[in-house]
Amino acid sequence: MFGPHPAASSRNAMANAVVVIGLGRFGGALATELMRNGTDVLGVDMDETVVQRFNGKLTSVVRADATDEDVLRELSVDEFDRAVVGIGSDIQASILAASRLVKFGCPAIWAKAITEPHAEILTQIGVQHVVNPESDMGTRAAHLIQHRILDFVPIDADYALVRCTPPEPIQQRPMDLLNVRRRLGVSVVAVCRPGGQWEPIEPGTMLYDDDQILVTGPTAKVEHFSNLT
Repeated sequence: MFGPHPAASSRNAMANAVVVIGLGRFGGALATELMRNGTDVLGVDMDETVVQRFNGKLTSVVRADATDEDVLRELSVDEFDRAVVGIGSDIQASILAASRLVKFGCPAIWAKAITEPHAEILTQIGVQHVVNPESDMGTRAAHLIQHRILDFVPIDADYALVRCTPPEPIQQRPMDLLNVRRRLGVSVVAVCRPGGQWEPIEPGTMLYDDDQILVTGPTAKVEHFSNLT
């Protein structure tokens, strides 16, 4: 699918494709998961051993210098709507590769950052989505350790989605009588019974101690909710 297309070169041809530059632990896992979910992936890495490891696992994988603008154009990277820079060990290469994508006018760029200054530079050059896996995992782990939370997903600076068990004060009563949103400032949006599937919360839904629930709201309030006794 990928490669130069002199006659039909257009971003429309890449509508369901993503280029992933750097196939290390982060980029490789991301590329594999994209493929698993039906998205075509062009993988680019400087290491021939890495390229061979992903040969046959991605739509296309090539050994190339992603900091070279001419090389990226030859690979039609300038036609992609979505791109990921997963380079982590070489900050200069990461910034150069990301700057090429910005110059191409790629509408959606994700880039891995390994330090706060690295993240700041990526943001300054125009990368829309900067990911710091170690920092993000540390933040998530802190919330799991401090509170009775099974999973924590930050949505914004002060807003989160958490998975937890129902606090005792809201068990065995219809949800519409509890007024959780008005009283506690959070929304209980879904429930999973033991051995069951996730289902949306209905007005008459009652929760039990062996259920799991999804709760959204301001971070401090969802944490307080998870610790209710």
